[in-house]
Amino acid sequence: NMKYTLVVLALLAPLTAAASLGEQKPEANAFVKSLRELHRGPPVEPMKTRAKVEERWITQKLDNSDDSNNATWQDRIYINNKYFVDGSPIFIYLGGEWAIDPSGITSGLWKDIAKQHNGSLLYTEHRFFGQSIPITPLSTENLAKYQSVEQALADVINVIATLKQEDKYKDSKVVASGCSYSATMATWIRKLYPEIIRGSWASSAPLLAKVNFKDYMKVVGESYATLGGQYCYDLIDNATSYYENLFEIGNGTQAVKELNLCSNFNVNSEQDRWQIFSTIANIFAGIAQYQKPEKYDIPTYCSILREFSDDDSVALSKFINWKINEHSGACLSTTFKGAVGYYEWSKENYQDSDLPWIFQTCSEFGWFQSSGSRSQPFGSTFPATLYEDTCEGVFGAKYDSAGIHANIRATNDDFGGLNVNATNIYFVQGALDGWSKVGAGVAQGATIIPYASHCPDTGSISASDSAELVASKKKLIKLVAQWLED
Repeated sequence: NMKYTLVVLALLAPLTAAASLGEQKPEANAFVKSLRELHRGPPVEPMKTRAKVEERWITQKLDNSDDSNNATWQDRIYINNKYFVDGSPIFIYLGGEWAIDPSGITSGLWKDIAKQHNGSLLYTEHRFFGQSIPITPLSTENLAKYQSVEQALADVINVIATLKQEDKYKDSKVVASGCSYSATMATWIRKLYPEIIRGSWASSAPLLAKVNFKDYMKVVGESYATLGGQYCYDLIDNATSYYENLFEIGNGTQAVKELNLCSNFNVNSEQDRWQIFSTIANIFAGIAQYQKPEKYDIPTYCSILREFSDDDSVALSKFINWKINEHSGACLSTTFKGAVGYYEWSKENYQDSDLPWIFQTCSEFGWFQSSGSRSQPFGSTFPATLYEDTCEGVFGAKYDSAGIHANIRATNDDFGGLNVNATNIYFVQGALDGWSKVGAGVAQGATIIPYASHCPDTGSISASDSAELVASKKKLIKLVAQWLED
């Protein structure tokens, strides 16, 4: 057996060497994965035809707010000029906290409107996402200096200025659109640069920065009750209460076993407990966020959930494990240290990193989706403090609770929260979108689409659209024509 042992040791040796050098990639734990799912780019229709989309790299200033800093970097954009006639308008689709993809400007409503106006379609990548990395490492110091919505908006304005040096674009008017955080950008770019941007379409734009965003999970719960049925809401509610109770009565090891948590989970750590319950809620939120009522996404997931077991707590555990690890049988890793460690590691290893967005939540927006509302089925074990502690753990003492609250106040002072105070912006909200609670409402002139969720109106007008959705899309088509005429 000696020979066999040596072979095994020889195989293990490279692993231990790599680990000791700190090259071993820590796993993105279940919490990290569940957050990533909530901030993925909006789903796009698959390309029906291969449109010729051109990839270009635009030279940007590292610091748009400092004239004396001459450092530059390369920002990726995509251009679809299939319908473009020289001098016609530029239709920008703003990239948010995701990697941009050519299919974002080859299908959908914005493409349809651009085509009507012989427009050029442009998709911009936000600094620090995808392949547009202005500086490494992603240290707190670098992110604090260079990652902000103001810097990103100035980048977009520079893209426009760069293109307008070409004859074919010099007379082009510009309109902007976005979904989710990039709809926030679409709103604020019109507010800050009204002489450059004729108008903006903001689909599901969060506008009011907020630390304890407790209404979000309330709306997620409502969407399960409304679309999945009361049985589905109750199942989640019962199962969550069951596991919360196990921890409360000191029976955490039982909960760990039944939820299939990895052995690194510390039953005595409040932060670990917060994290598992936050992860469960995030998984259900990820499904609800991009659900399409006509596709029956939520009812389908609710039946899968129920089919796992007649016992609510068993059903929930199997469902969560399936959503995170498919059928791999791996345990669920959710520890506070694991999440902080993963983000720490990301500072030096930044491919597809979530870190720059996590940073913006700590430095500008908050939007910590907590269990603070009593009217939701995910229990009461993930306060906003979980996210505040994560900010401080990853970015240091300046990003403690007091620091975050000050940052959020500054954002609302700068941009006005729900009082946008700008013209030519079309706001759309899904009535069952948690983000709508920090977005424009009826009072701000928003169009609300019943039963719809996040960014519900980005696709072309189709037979499966509700009457309200069709009306909203037609209204946008009219408005864009007006913005371009004026």
